[in-house]
Amino acid sequence: MTAPTRRPPAAPALLLGRRGALSLLGAALAARALPAAAATGTATNAAPAVERTAAVAPGLYELAPSSTTGLLHVASTGPRGGEEAAILGLDPDTLAVRSRVAMGSDPGFGVAVNDRAGILLTTQTRHGSVAVIDLRSGAVRARIAEGEGAHVRQVLVDAPNDRAFVSVFGFRDKPSAVWVLDTARGAVDHVIAEGLEGGISGLVHDPAGDRLFAADLPGNQIVEISLARRAGVRRFASGGEGPINLALSGSRLFCSNQKSGELVALDAGSGNVIGKAATGAGALGVTLSPDARRLFVANRGAGTVSVLDPADLAVLASLRTGTHPNTVAMDPAGGRAWVSNKARATPRGQTPVADPEGDTVSIIRY
Repeated sequence: MTAPTRRPPAAPALLLGRRGALSLLGAALAARALPAAAATGTATNAAPAVERTAAVAPGLYELAPSSTTGLLHVASTGPRGGEEAAILGLDPDTLAVRSRVAMGSDPGFGVAVNDRAGILLTTQTRHGSVAVIDLRSGAVRARIAEGEGAHVRQVLVDAPNDRAFVSVFGFRDKPSAVWVLDTARGAVDHVIAEGLEGGISGLVHDPAGDRLFAADLPGNQIVEISLARRAGVRRFASGGEGPINLALSGSRLFCSNQKSGELVALDAGSGNVIGKAATGAGALGVTLSPDARRLFVANRGAGTVSVLDPADLAVLASLRTGTHPNTVAMDPAGGRAWVSNKARATPRGQTPVADPEGDTVSIIRY
């Protein structure tokens, strides 16, 4: 592995941040501020704009910044049929590759960073495990699994409690579940399965309520999961079709609905719909800015990222970033966001066609 570039850490901040209907997104994770090339701060009145887009590597999925390395880490599955999967560390300003953790034939898809513990976690969906990677050395500390063949999807970090949550999408004879990981031990602490019927995709953590919210993709519902009771305790409608990912701000829950191409705001207490906004085909990743004044939705089918005001869901901009925008990650210092863009899929048996707007990462200034 190429040694990562070191950058001095800054003050702590909270950042919120997991293919087709089962695309892996972005997740909620704790991080400290990264240095920026230009002045940063809270959102301004400047119109959001794409500052830069760069080709990175084949098969890009989730991405997350780290103050431990000063880099933006992104999962790459590598060329189809190969063994060149990696977790890449990008310069957050230029998007040049600065580090590489080889994953061979067992790629990561979902990504979350715990800078407090100096680790990166990635969901290895093909083999039903989660890899724990040391951010400083690039060594894989542990591979965590529960049973065989679990369709692990999103991972999100609860850094103060040395734990992480992993959504397991149920299919065929395998039920949906949430793994609660003890990241200090590198093991599954317990599994939550009660009340999680359906297909659990995206998660968001509500520390104040000691609970998770999960999107039930085929059921068009949101599930409230009590961490104390270790069970799903309540369900309510997602307000759209194909709920896939979630973000939370106070009592407001935001859900991207992939099939109906919209973002829905719900009251987390009552489950009532507060408002809706059409964002674009295949609404996928949904991420809040650190100051909770801007919402970003990656619209996989439309090839755009929508920037919204979370107060009234007004769409402030619709920006073309790449072929299939997948995940949006925020700079905790404010002022910019990073987007991973997947390439157009080539049918099996056909010669791949170059896609200059795919397998790229974009920087959005806002």
